[in-house]
Amino acid sequence: MQAVLTKFGVLGITALLLCYPLEVQGADKPSSYAAFVTALNALAVSSEEAIQNERNAARLEFVRQQLTKKLLAAFPSDPGKARTTDPNETLSLDGLNEAALLCSFRAEKIEVVKGMSGRDSGASVTIDHLSTVAQQNYLTAVAGQLQALAAPSKADDIFSAFKMLFANYQVSVSAQPKITDADRMKIKKSCEADFREFDIAYFGEKIPEPPPTGPQAAAVAIGPEQLSLFGPIGSFAGAIVGFVEPILVSFANLADEFEKKQAIQTFLKNSSNQDKLREAGVGLGRTGSDFLFAKRLSLTGTFAEQIAAVKGDSLDLKSKPIQEACPQPYSAMYARGADGLPSAQFRRCYRAVWGHFEGGILAALKTATMYDQLADAGDTSTQLNGYKAMTGDFSKIVDDSGQVDLWGTVSKMLTFAGAVKTASSEDSLKKLKDSLDAVTKGK
Repeated sequence: MQAVLTKFGVLGITALLLCYPLEVQGADKPSSYAAFVTALNALAVSSEEAIQNERNAARLEFVRQQLTKKLLAAFPSDPGKARTTDPNETLSLDGLNEAALLCSFRAEKIEVVKGMSGRDSGASVTIDHLSTVAQQNYLTAVAGQLQALAAPSKADDIFSAFKMLFANYQVSVSAQPKITDADRMKIKKSCEADFREFDIAYFGEKIPEPPPTGPQAAAVAIGPEQLSLFGPIGSFAGAIVGFVEPILVSFANLADEFEKKQAIQTFLKNSSNQDKLREAGVGLGRTGSDFLFAKRLSLTGTFAEQIAAVKGDSLDLKSKPIQEACPQPYSAMYARGADGLPSAQFRRCYRAVWGHFEGGILAALKTATMYDQLADAGDTSTQLNGYKAMTGDFSKIVDDSGQVDLWGTVSKMLTFAGAVKTASSEDSLKKLKDSLDAVTKGK
């Protein structure tokens, strides 16, 4: 409930900031700008659940689709058609590709189900997560800039603090509502590289390969990490605003405090202080980067292991529970009643078959959710590289004239920090688990 109130509070603040530009229109006429920005925020807020759950919802739909195809082949509706089963009259999901299930659903546009409803010929189950996030981030960025321009001049909130720091009275949005094929490929390759490298982080040892027996293909090169494609907006904005707001508010007013500014410059100019700051920051950055990278690779290994277990756990179609749930003649299961629903017998049969795999699939999807959250942050060395870049030449920091723009680097660090904070918080993980339970059990 608190999260809901917070979201609606944001919308309310937006309206209050923009509603009454008296120099333009009468006090009794709300601003059309306010209406538009509120609509942008409302649209972005309402898409949060889809962004959080759409990948695993599509993965689940795909797995069930593969299971259904095998079930229909094992229990044919046509009495004259021979049964098709796996060896020894079993049914398995051994055709699942764990790398494609995790990585393709992160990066590609995939139409899982066509013709979902006769009432809407265009309805489908389609996943295109990167486009969804890009669209949300673009709209949120536009709303944020418009809101910042309309905010009061006094630097006592984050929007006016940003305005005073940058003095940029223009609407300039770097985010774009579309994703390029090149960016899709970078994200997919980064995920696939995790599959090729997870064994050391997960098992503690490099798993050896058998000696080659013939010509070998060249090893696939693993390139540098793909940085997050999106700026500090969208899903992680709340986490970022929480800790950056008091900093911006404090330093936005520093220009009027000469003695305080001089004390900060004196501290930062000191070479001993610079060495200590550089050493401590790089050390902490390396520790954090290595920990998060190992965690991401371990999640990849866990997912691969869980899917391997599902693929190897065949269902015995000759077992008594399955024969009772799916009795012959199989064609009788497909007779729909007057209500138009699939028969109760078919539903019991499907439940019995799906129940055999459900626990393993649900566990794997929960791991996929945790991987998605961490991988969405981008390169785990973002903080380390960003801090190195900033502290390589302290004169750029000491010179507070605005001639050197550090905020491009800082925005990447803020995005990563917000993403990791969101991904690792107990409250966030509980919400993700509850959402996934709702998605899977709702099926």
